[in-house]
Amino acid sequence: GNRYPHVEPSAKSQKAIKAKVSELTGRNRTAKPMPEVVKEVNQVLRGWTGYFHYRNSTRVMGKLRYHVEERIRTHLGKRHKVRNRGERYARFASRDFYTELGLYKAPTNAAWKTAHALV
Repeated sequence: GNRYPHVEPSAKSQKAIKAKVSELTGRNRTAKPMPEVVKEVNQVLRGWTGYFHYRNSTRVMGKLRYHVEERIRTHLGKRHKVRNRGERYARFASRDFYTELGLYKAPTNAAWKTAHALV
């Protein structure tokens, strides 16, 4: 078959995963225990990255990781009533999401394998 040098997840699928993460970390879920929120986010992230982690997805995965970190940071800020964005960055460091909360770290570098898509 044909080889395509630049294949990455579509804008539609990127928008969908970001919307799902935003839904799982929304303001209405601050009463839920944090381990449960992280577990649900991890399930969605593992599934999506497992399917779309190929070829030139490095940029997309980096943007997704940033979005997830921001959503978790905002969620924790709402949960602990930290209004100032700078204070949220100081209080909730990204590395702590992965070490203490157990958040799944979306891989940013992909092995070169055939994409699941026919473009």
